[in-house]
Amino acid sequence: MLTLSPGSVCDVCAEEYGPHCVPHSIPCGHVLCSSCCHKIVEKTLPRLQPVCPFCREHFTSDAVRLIRIDFSANGYATPRRRGGTHEVDPAVQQASRFPIVESGFSRTRAEARRLEDRVAAVAAKKCSVEEVSTLHKELQDWLTHDEKQTDDQLSSLSLSAALLRAILVNHFAHSEATKMAKSIEVNLKGKLDETELTVTKLEAELKQQQTLYTQKVQECQSLRAEISRTALRSATRGISPTRCSSAAPMTSSESRRQSISPSGGSIYGVPPATPTPLSRFNAHHLRSASVSVPPGSRPATPARTMTPAIRHETPLQSSRLRPTSPVPSLPSPTRSMSLSATSPQKILRSYSDESDREQIHERWMPNPAAAYSPPNGKQINYPYATPASRSRSSGSNAA
Repeated sequence: MLTLSPGSVCDVCAEEYGPHCVPHSIPCGHVLCSSCCHKIVEKTLPRLQPVCPFCREHFTSDAVRLIRIDFSANGYATPRRRGGTHEVDPAVQQASRFPIVESGFSRTRAEARRLEDRVAAVAAKKCSVEEVSTLHKELQDWLTHDEKQTDDQLSSLSLSAALLRAILVNHFAHSEATKMAKSIEVNLKGKLDETELTVTKLEAELKQQQTLYTQKVQECQSLRAEISRTALRSATRGISPTRCSSAAPMTSSESRRQSISPSGGSIYGVPPATPTPLSRFNAHHLRSASVSVPPGSRPATPARTMTPAIRHETPLQSSRLRPTSPVPSLPSPTRSMSLSATSPQKILRSYSDESDREQIHERWMPNPAAAYSPPNGKQINYPYATPASRSRSSGSNAA
């Protein structure tokens, strides 16, 4: 069974091994007390694995092994309890750690113990960066200049120096990351402020544009209402002249006929014909016959050069010019179509011979604007008109 040499302590907490502090071994080979092993496991984050404080090798709580020690051979009669009620004087504790000061122990051993104690104290509590830096510098100086230390002391202090260096490196990395994070935070806050200012300006501009849009919509509505009122007013004004003009169609028609009849003779070089009983009778007969004209009939003779007589006189005017000789009465056919005031005027030929009054040769319908254009209307031949009478009438007119 193993035995402990006097002054054997835990390399982490600097607690002396004994019945109250039994040494334990981890897979990497380093020896720690049970309390330090459990603290390392408990303080490790759940997503990480516990590591050795000296070589940074991973281990688990199940891998920790108890080292059996024979304390009776070392003279431990009254073991010292951690955290007991009896306080021990530091001088006595220091003396108990070094119970026998032999000539072989030099000041180098004492200095090494002191440095180890300081490293354990720094690892156990929170210290400032200056303290850790100072201790790390002392360790480096001691490891560099002192060459009399043993291999065990050299390895222990080297691990302590590496631990302190790792602590300093982590601290510097953390401080640099913190500074960078703060600078990024300040930059992002500045951008956020600029963005909020831009959003405020855009919202103000949006409200202004909405106000302008509302004004334009109101203006459009008012303009549409004004256009509707103007259209209604113009429509109301356009209805009244139409009614006045349609009130007297016959008057304008009669005046137009009267203006056409004297100008017709002047256009064709023939004076207007005086209405006679024969022309009135012929006009009456032709108006009745024009209704029963077959649709397939076409004019067979060229356009007449004789001056047509427009029927625009009233019966009162024609009765004044009737001759004293009685006119044989002929049965007049009944009208089958009423003539309106706007229908085209019938242009009739006038015969000088009373014997030919029953023979009607032709009639032609002029353009309604007879005063401005030569006659170009349709010519219709009636079935009972003979060529002999046409030639005779033409000869008499030529004479």
